[in-house]
Amino acid sequence: RRYVCKYEGCGKCFLRGEHLKRHIRRLHVLQASLAYKCLKKGCLRSFSRKDNLKQHMSI
Repeated sequence: RRYVCKYEGCGKCFLRGEHLKRHIRRLHVLQASLAYKCLKKGCLRSFSRKDNLKQHMSI
């Protein structure tokens, strides 16, 4: 039995349900929650809270 990710544009398949759950949690849920992205050149950090981004930017 195959488990398919139903997020729009994804469609990745897994043989085990727990692997699909992990994929969704890591790729779709966590990434979406990291809405505040650092604007420093070359920095790839993202944060779920604006105050954490502000603290990062002040360093």
